[in-house]
Amino acid sequence: MTREQAIREKWCRGDLRWKLHGGQRRIEDALNNLPGQLRVICCSRQFGKTYYGVTRAVALCLRTPNAKVRIGTAFLSDLSELIIPAFDEVLKDCPDHLRPVFRRTGSKWVFRNGAEIKLIGLDKNPNGLRGQVPDLMILEEAGFIDCLEYLYKSVIVPATTHRPDCEIIMISTPPNTPAHSFCDFAERAKLEGSYACFTIYDNPMVDEQTVQRLAFESGGFDSATWKREYLCHFILDDDLALCREWKDEFIQEIPKDDCYGYYHKLAGQDLGRKDHTALIFGYYDFRKAALIVEDELTMEGPKWTTKTLRDSVRQKEWELWSDDRSPYTIKADLDKETQSVPTFRRVSDNNNPHLLVDLASIHSLHFMAVKKDSSLEQMVNRVREWVKQGRIIIHPRCKMLIGCMKNGIWDKNRKEFARSKVYGHFDHFAALMYLLIHTPHHSNPVPADHGFVAHKAWLHNIKSHQTPNAAAIGNLYGPNRKIKAPETSESIRSIVKNVAKTKR
Repeated sequence: MTREQAIREKWCRGDLRWKLHGGQRRIEDALNNLPGQLRVICCSRQFGKTYYGVTRAVALCLRTPNAKVRIGTAFLSDLSELIIPAFDEVLKDCPDHLRPVFRRTGSKWVFRNGAEIKLIGLDKNPNGLRGQVPDLMILEEAGFIDCLEYLYKSVIVPATTHRPDCEIIMISTPPNTPAHSFCDFAERAKLEGSYACFTIYDNPMVDEQTVQRLAFESGGFDSATWKREYLCHFILDDDLALCREWKDEFIQEIPKDDCYGYYHKLAGQDLGRKDHTALIFGYYDFRKAALIVEDELTMEGPKWTTKTLRDSVRQKEWELWSDDRSPYTIKADLDKETQSVPTFRRVSDNNNPHLLVDLASIHSLHFMAVKKDSSLEQMVNRVREWVKQGRIIIHPRCKMLIGCMKNGIWDKNRKEFARSKVYGHFDHFAALMYLLIHTPHHSNPVPADHGFVAHKAWLHNIKSHQTPNAAAIGNLYGPNRKIKAPETSESIRSIVKNVAKTKR
């Protein structure tokens, strides 16, 4: 049999494994042996994952009459730039009687046996995966599909109701932030044993010289880019990170010192309906020159009202600060019935001033609208500077805020924050950003006489006075005193009178 005859026979059998290199065959073997309906493949850049996905889809259609395959890509532009060229490459030696026809109306390849492969750009048509019961679904670059969780739960899973043997394959390079839904699916797949990872070292088409060159251009073997793009680590992109200066050492539970009662208690808020409404609570430690975030609240979009917001804020402030009030706080400031404590300042986003007015006038919950006299990037940079200087400390229970600090990123245009399934619009970062603008860091709330005991302090340095009476009293009640110091003003006056008589 000649080579041409062998190739023709392979096509007729629907066996295209011979078209794959060694690394792609390892992907094939992994997918054939992984359990479950959903399989997740994490793959380094330039591994040939798109070519492999097309090959698997074509082979299935050749073997299965009337098979239905869906290939979804993160962006519509990927169809013309990546997917269709991959089809052209795979089909270049396909016999004419087996070659599918591409129909631009509907963006699908149609085979003579009734099978078809539909291509969908999910950024423009997220519901394009709906339709006939599929045999195979492939999500290309799933780590960059914004609505991945929605697609899986609301579109893909319902479509497989009557097809439990339908394969669902998510294949991608790690996304720019671990907060992406793909990371959640990867963790789930690891637990279920349906996950496989292939790094650049698993690619037989890349030699050591190429590895060295790629590492150098990526910023070195220790760079985030190298680890994410070529070693498949779920790591934050430094170029898009909101706060690349963040370190886990800033997560601490700070003991309350003797001035805690005086410190200004603060609250920051970022309002949202589509996104989270995020609140953080803390105080400014004047001695440490640091903002200490003690707790947080997260309220889901349409689930909250101004009343539930008021009740939640008051309850949280009561839990945090009702027992640690300043000695100057009068009892009238502490209303047990409404659980109200004298919070020094509350700061909120200014995108809904009418709501802030209602909170103040109807519910007596006062927020000052943040003064946005800087660009968004300048406000973010203020947070970065404080973090770099170690001036922001966050309590371990603030899970959402810590997640935003670790995983928060800009969108691809660096115009606004990106969105995350877990952390929303990184709203807790925004709440911190607004609070920082109005943190009273120049005001010392600790009174000058803190620690001063009036009836004892005058005896401590009494020998510094030059009057005879003071010297006599100092001998009796000074640092080396043998007689207990008087504790009442009447006793002091009596002693002074007796000393005066002795001198006379």
